[in-house]
Amino acid sequence: MAHPTIATLAEHLGLSRATVTHVLNGRGDTQRISPKTQQRVREAAQELGYRANASARAVRAGRFGSIALIQSLWGQYLPPELLFGLTRALADQDLHLVLSQVPDPMMEDETYLPHTLHELSVDGVLLNRHVASSPGYLETILRLRIPAIWLNVKQEFDAIHPDDSQGGRLATEFLLTLGHEKIAYVDSDEPLNAHYSKHDRKQGYEQAMAAAGRVPHVYALPKLWHHEPGDERIAGAKALLQSPERPTAIIAYELAEAMAVVHASHQLGLTIPGDLSILLFHSRTDDRYFLPFHTISNEMEQVGRGAVLLLLEKMQSPEVPLPTRAVAMRLREGMTCQKKHP
Repeated sequence: MAHPTIATLAEHLGLSRATVTHVLNGRGDTQRISPKTQQRVREAAQELGYRANASARAVRAGRFGSIALIQSLWGQYLPPELLFGLTRALADQDLHLVLSQVPDPMMEDETYLPHTLHELSVDGVLLNRHVASSPGYLETILRLRIPAIWLNVKQEFDAIHPDDSQGGRLATEFLLTLGHEKIAYVDSDEPLNAHYSKHDRKQGYEQAMAAAGRVPHVYALPKLWHHEPGDERIAGAKALLQSPERPTAIIAYELAEAMAVVHASHQLGLTIPGDLSILLFHSRTDDRYFLPFHTISNEMEQVGRGAVLLLLEKMQSPEVPLPTRAVAMRLREGMTCQKKHP
């Protein structure tokens, strides 16, 4: 069966096309169409499955009703929580999401975004890449009046990201309240990883340790990961746990570092959380260790929702830079931390 149109609705109801059009476009009252007739039109439209033509609606409104998520092929990070936040916030605004993946250098080409707006028929763009854009590129986007918001990067304006420094402080303060004094921060040695969270999480940890009068201990595991018994990350974690100043609690940059510590603990006969408490950063509570990890959540759903609201504001005045927003992280309880034994 063909999709019903204004013409078929008008014929079905015995009304003029103009009357049906006015009602469906919300102009029934201004055109002095009776409430009873308006109700008949709406009920018939629902019964027959009428949907407005997207192209025609776009022409009338001056909008396409779609937003593009431009995803970099390098350093991809699109957790389900972020995608859920984006799609729910867009659905609340009756907007659709278009996903596109491109090589990272292409995103710095000043011709790319104007072309994308036209080619994908979208009203604005959300850019999800691993590093912030250059100041010159951001100025170009403003000059061209392109509505764009960056996700999960730290730059002066037009971006939204988790507050990783606050998250580092939150993690450390939580372990301090459990009585731990020897708290180590464990990351991987990745000199080419320029994401701001590598610096900010560690900075928050160091700030909280200093405020408590404790000495910070930052430990970098080797990057190599061979999935063999002699894995260098696990060996690095074992060296940390066998040191004279063995920590009683560890904050891991993310899951990879936490699992290296878990493997090392088991090989050394240490129990979690009995002998060692572990807390990590993640977008959700992870239980692949069989126990759910205590987690500092980066609140990606809220980042997604906030990004849509920022972009809607940006679409009103594309040439005006909006202050970057940092979303507070929060602690999700698990089963890998406990109070330090006396």
